Amino acid sequence: MMPVLTTEERATLPDPTRELIEASRAIAPVLRGHANAAERESRLTPEATRALREAGLFRLGVPQRFGGHELSPAAALQVSADLALACPSSAWVVMVSYVAQQIAASFGDQARYDLWGESPDVPMCGVFGSTGTSSSPVEGGVVVSGSWSWASGSHQAEWALLGVPLPGARGVVPERGLALVPVSSLTIRRTWDMAGLRGTGSDTLVGEEVFVPHHRLRRFMDVVQGKGLPEEPLYRIAPGSMTIVSMGPLLGIARAVLKLTLEAVDGGKPMAMSLHARLGDSPSVQAALAEAATLIDSAELHLMRSAEFIGAAADTGSTSTLLERARVRMDAGHASACLRQAVQSLLTVSGAGSFSLAKTMQRHWRDLETGSRHPTLNPGLAKEMYGRALVGDERPVSPMV
Repeated sequence: MMPVLTTEERATLPDPTRELIEASRAIAPVLRGHANAAERESRLTPEATRALREAGLFRLGVPQRFGGHELSPAAALQVSADLALACPSSAWVVMVSYVAQQIAASFGDQARYDLWGESPDVPMCGVFGSTGTSSSPVEGGVVVSGSWSWASGSHQAEWALLGVPLPGARGVVPERGLALVPVSSLTIRRTWDMAGLRGTGSDTLVGEEVFVPHHRLRRFMDVVQGKGLPEEPLYRIAPGSMTIVSMGPLLGIARAVLKLTLEAVDGGKPMAMSLHARLGDSPSVQAALAEAATLIDSAELHLMRSAEFIGAAADTGSTSTLLERARVRMDAGHASACLRQAVQSLLTVSGAGSFSLAKTMQRHWRDLETGSRHPTLNPGLAKEMYGRALVGDERPVSPMV
């Protein structure tokens, strides 16, 4: 089979990244074997969930002092990309848990002990937006009611990071806030019926007068602006920049489609309606493969540049400029567009047969098309952010920059 060069094959990966990738590959047969069931049931199976937990993949963003991996953004991106080779929905759930943990760790020690005092293996989900959410002040905290849609990994999560209004003075519009809520105090409404990433179980969380103590509440803008963050570098990274990690599963999907396509070409598949005995003999196929592989490489290079940049900036304690943060968002948007274009070319090479519901490739295509349209990965919005920053226009386009 033709080789597919990946980052981990070009360079020696540091610990614990290498160990986590080895662990993800060890459970790949389980994830791959349960991917169809996850698709049918619109949630990961108990067997897949157990494999992810036992491999330590639900502790990627947990502080080391609580037994977690405290993984850098670049490492988390690589691990989730590798997971997606076996099951993109599993990779997406792990990625969402990591990002939620990264924000949750900024809430202070008391909240940390609530989450990880007994075990670091605590999957999380998170939804910043909400529908019909209300909150009322009570002694020691607030009582929250509402619903939060598209909570990826809600069926695995033990804690949820949720957007809530923070009540203030009478007559004043409530501020946006974030709350840490145990999923056991919520109900799950089955609303996730999408074409792609079906196994993520991104259903709706519903809460009725759920008490949230003060230490598990934070002002949204404090989190976005990096105020009052802990000493560990990872937890000083703003949520807007952490969106780069969301691209990990999508990078893995494109790699998987390239691998499947090269296997078909290497296996001697003929080119229909042509005189080419093999797909690999066709100059147009060769060009398409070269273009797709390069687009995937381009996406990876942009993603790793930004992931390493935000990690290094946090390590040194420096504050990223608006231009630098906008470039991170641009890298994610550009990579998203590159991966979609690459997979489109690969599906053309593979032909109409690749859209058979019995084929893995069409599920990867649906997963990529769905995941790459997440609001934080919008290429058009990223161009607006970066273009404004390039000309010195500081007017906000989004709070998540």
